[in-house]
This record gives sequence, structure tokens and C-alpha cells, in this order.
Amino acid sequence: MLSVQEAAKQRHALNRDIAKSHREKAAATLRDLREQLHVARTRRNAALATAKCHCRAERLALREKANTRRQRALAELRDTYAKERAEARDVCLLRKAQVHTEARDPIERAKGKWEAERKYQGDLRRIEQGNRERHRAVHRTHAAERQSESDDAVRSNIPADYQALWERVKRSIKGSTRESRTEAFLRYAEQNPGEILEALGDDSDRIVRELEEQRAKAERALRPPASSRRPRSTPEELAAVPF
Repeated sequence: MLSVQEAAKQRHALNRDIAKSHREKAAATLRDLREQLHVARTRRNAALATAKCHCRAERLALREKANTRRQRALAELRDTYAKERAEARDVCLLRKAQVHTEARDPIERAKGKWEAERKYQGDLRRIEQGNRERHRAVHRTHAAERQSESDDAVRSNIPADYQALWERVKRSIKGSTRESRTEAFLRYAEQNPGEILEALGDDSDRIVRELEEQRAKAERALRPPASSRRPRSTPEELAAVPF
């Protein structure tokens, strides 16, 4: 039959083994949670980077499309300008040829050619003025289109996955003469990729938060209980210790 002291020792050893087993299980759980948390954070960061890159690509593609449309309009204006100058030059040459044929007096021919050249220069100034006005009109139209882009126009320009985020922030997105509302929205989305993931229903952030909470609980479970911690010695107790 065991004595009281031996029974107490066996009970203490059993409790120590149980506590050790619990600590080992808690440590294994903590390692597993840390690994899961690392994987979840990696996946979330990858999703954020992908969303950011996608927004930037969409914004640059939209800007390139707008610039292409503007350059096409300017190229058409340049062709029109060159055609009008050529027509004016042909008219001037025709006038000079008629003067040379009809006028017998050299003075009259010189005067007629000078008059034809004066009209030609006037036509050139008129053509150049009209060309400048048309260029300004193209730039004003382009800027006005950017600034006054409607909600429906933005909705048709952005990917379907971004519709939910657009509906949430569209009142705060304003266009300017240099940036359309679509570009402003995509820039906002590029700077706030977390909101895109939230709008897409991506649960990466939620998983990371849950794993962080579980890790904190596991770390607290590994800490020794307050009763087992050695109390700090007071100055009086330290002074009483013989050295």
C-alpha cells in the first residue's frame, strides 16, 4: 500500500505529465496556426497585389484608349489642314496663270500676281486660324468628356467585379480636365485594394483576423499560470539574503 507521500509524488508526477502533454499539444497547435497564418497572409498579399496591378492596367488602358481617340481626331484635323492649304495654293497658282495669260502689260501682270499672292496669304491665315480653333475645340471636348462622365459611362468602362465598389464610392469620385471619373475610380481602387477584395467577397482578411485571434489564444494558453510564477523579491528580502 502506498504511503501518503508516495501517493502525493505519483499524483504530482501525473499532473506534471498531463501539463506537459497539454503544453506539447498547445505548442503543436500554435505552430500549425502560425503556418496557416503565414499562408493566409501570403495569399492575402498576393490578392492585394493582383487587384492593385489589375486596377493600374485598366486605368492605363483606358487612358491609352482616350489618347488614341484624341490623336485620331487631331490626325484628321492635320489632314484637313494640309488639304485646305494645298487647295489654296492651287487657287493661287491658277490666279497667277490667268493674270499672266490675260494681262499684256508687265506692270499689270506683276500687280495681278502680287494681288493673287496677297489673297493666298490671307487664305493661309484664315486656314491656320480655323485649324487652331478646331484643335482647341477637340481639346475642350476631350476635357469636358473626362470631367462630366456619367455614372452609367463609368459603369460601362469598369470590370463587372468592380461594380459593387463603384456603387459604394461613386458619390465621392470626381473627374477633372486631366482625369476622367473612370480613371479617378480606378486610381482610388488601385490605392485601396483592400476595398476591392471586400467588394469581391474575398475572405482573406477575415481568415487572417481569425487566425491571429486563434494564435493569440494559443500563445496565452502556453503561458504558465500566475500561481506558478515566481514572485519578485522585495528590496527588504534582497537585503536579508546573506552574501
